[in-house]
Amino acid sequence: MSYKREQHEGVRHTVDKLQDAVGGLVGRMSAGMTKAADSFVQNAAIGDLYEIASAELALERASPEVREWAVQMIDDHMTSAHQLAAALEMNETRGVAPIPTELDARRRTMYEHLESAPADKFDAAYLDQQLLAHEETFALLQAYRREGDNSQLRSFAAGAAPVVARHLSHVKAFKQRAS
Repeated sequence: MSYKREQHEGVRHTVDKLQDAVGGLVGRMSAGMTKAADSFVQNAAIGDLYEIASAELALERASPEVREWAVQMIDDHMTSAHQLAAALEMNETRGVAPIPTELDARRRTMYEHLESAPADKFDAAYLDQQLLAHEETFALLQAYRREGDNSQLRSFAAGAAPVVARHLSHVKAFKQRAS
């Protein structure tokens, strides 16, 4: 690979990381104000979809240690997705918008950034995104657990929050070891 191409890829990767960080900050701020069931369901479900999709990509491209983490992310976020669907089957959640089946534009862009990360920077890019995604999800769960407008979904948020807190601790430890 030529020096110019390597330099271009390095700059693009840096810009992608910055865009992800800004998107993550905006997402976390918005998530922390979520009180409506429709918005909560959409964000929680898209969060699970993103976690599963990015972890599946990590299974293909990451180091063995990060692959182990990715397997755990797939398992835990599939469980979360099933629990959210079960919560929506309860009578008091009738009328709440259906669970989305595709990523929103922001998380699709994050996925594309991860997909295009250089091989030697993939683990770091994945862990950076994991930190952003889990901070956002934790803010979403905490806000909805406290002030959400649907008791069944508040219960779901309260049950999911400790798992996401554990993920946050784990990803922070991962990043600390890597630096």
